[in-house]
Amino acid sequence: MESRRVLCYLFLPYLPKIKGMDHLEDYKDTETMNSRPIRVHALFHLVLGIIFFFGAALTFAGLASALCSYLAFGEMLSLSEVVGLLESLKNHPIILKLFIFISSSLPLVAAALLVCIFIKASPTNYLSLNWPRKRVWFIWSIVFVILCLPLMGIMLDINNLIDFSQWPKFHEWLLAQESTNTGLYEAMIGEKNAASFIASIVFMALMPALAEEIFFRGLLMNAFNGVFKNMHVSIFVTALIFSVIHLQFTKFIPMFFLAASFGYAAYWSGSIWTSITAHFLNNALAVGQLYFITDGDYTKAIEEGANVPILVSGVLILLAIVLFVYIQKNSTTKTENFYV
Repeated sequence: MESRRVLCYLFLPYLPKIKGMDHLEDYKDTETMNSRPIRVHALFHLVLGIIFFFGAALTFAGLASALCSYLAFGEMLSLSEVVGLLESLKNHPIILKLFIFISSSLPLVAAALLVCIFIKASPTNYLSLNWPRKRVWFIWSIVFVILCLPLMGIMLDINNLIDFSQWPKFHEWLLAQESTNTGLYEAMIGEKNAASFIASIVFMALMPALAEEIFFRGLLMNAFNGVFKNMHVSIFVTALIFSVIHLQFTKFIPMFFLAASFGYAAYWSGSIWTSITAHFLNNALAVGQLYFITDGDYTKAIEEGANVPILVSGVLILLAIVLFVYIQKNSTTKTENFYV
């Protein structure tokens, strides 16, 4: 046995490295996911993520229904009664925030982590949760997103050019969905005090930013990068799914535009902490506007956000384009294509 160990030490350094195989060091399994597998495996990871998400969504929705109904009314309601429960929880803003967090944010994080566990990958490496390697590209990426935020009004105007009334049933469903979402956002604001504001920052700004970026930019965008072998395509496909899953088609184009800017922020800096920061800033600004400017009126907040002078919008578009070209050309920390 000892002679075999000596031979391994003598010849192991000269053996060729084989992609996808374990590296042997002191007879220990030191396989890492830094070099990701082939396109078929990337597609498999993508499918796994979707399956885990739907399973987690059902599980956590049931848990949220039981827990939050018990906290609010002293009895546990089943998932089948969730519509009535949501309406009732509008009078309990803190518990409503907790319900949305458990049923919407936790499934995204759980799905991403389950994929890592299933394929035995490090979440830090696999989901790009490493800290940005160079501060300069982190800062420039955040600046790019900040330049893009005021342009949401233009995107909303473009979205409004779509005449949804030509599809009566779909249009009716859209209006009902918008009314439901608006009612929930406004109900979560609750009373205008410090405790309510802090809770809203945590549950309406920070938690959604963390969960959505871990799933969309951490898992899906990198998986699509493995499938398409092109980060630009994967950024836009991920942004498309991000916009669809929110079921807010009257704001589809603005959400797509914003999601794409988050994708590029993560891509340029090589870390989703950049997109998490940008996403949080966007959400926090929205929460602050609801509390201090529009008095909790979500519709008014959307309308006021769109009122950017055309000259200012033109300057911002020019600056965003120039910065995009500069970062794309010069960034030294862009995400590598892990799937080779």
